[in-house]
Amino acid sequence: MIEIPPGLDTVWHTHGYYGSASHNVKAIYQRYLGWYDGNPAHLWQHPPPAAAQRYARCLGGADQLTAKAREFLGEGDLRFAAELASHAVFADPGSAGAKDVLAQALQRLGYGAECASWRNCFLTGADELRNGITPTPFSASAGMAGAMTVTQLFDTIAIRIDGPRAAGTSLTVLWHFTDSGERYLMELSNGALIHFPTRHAPAADLTLTLTHPQLLGLLTSGSLDGIGASGDRGVLQTIMSFTDEPDPSFPVVTP
Repeated sequence: MIEIPPGLDTVWHTHGYYGSASHNVKAIYQRYLGWYDGNPAHLWQHPPPAAAQRYARCLGGADQLTAKAREFLGEGDLRFAAELASHAVFADPGSAGAKDVLAQALQRLGYGAECASWRNCFLTGADELRNGITPTPFSASAGMAGAMTVTQLFDTIAIRIDGPRAAGTSLTVLWHFTDSGERYLMELSNGALIHFPTRHAPAADLTLTLTHPQLLGLLTSGSLDGIGASGDRGVLQTIMSFTDEPDPSFPVVTP
């Protein structure tokens, strides 16, 4: 409902070619107040597949839900057509009709989007519905690792930890980087891997002395060759045994 003042809206460089007023207002709200909009009906909603089954039930089945979505598509109400068709797809993922309606709605929304990121999202969704998921090779981002900080590299491990499997294990690793003089203490406990800089050298199950390039090599090969190590060398293998392999080829508009 928030609109750009007319004096700004008429100037081309204030338009949402990347990002949009709608998107940014939501981001600011979420940054300061969180995702909850204050409506208690939105406090504990069903996840998409469960909600979709219930919407289909209310309208007499997934086919009727798809028909209603097609009706709104014909009226030009693309936003609501996409919402209904999305429920139809999640209620019946094998329905070619539901996928077709949703793909049409998303494609038309994409063609009409001034914002490039919105257009890409809409058209990527339409492409997935029509052609399936296009595999993304890990090598596409391989060159990024060398530019990442120690904290960022540790985060790439932490987000892959399988919490339930790691919940009963506790261990610590002290990392000393000779090229920067930094020390980091890494702790695995309660299924979470955390790390933080420290000026001290607390006792740890494993202490490693290395450089940033050696850390990259360690994460790639798993080998401690050339790295100073004292303590239980099996700690690293234990940590890595709790990590999941990321899957970049995940669905976006299908369950």
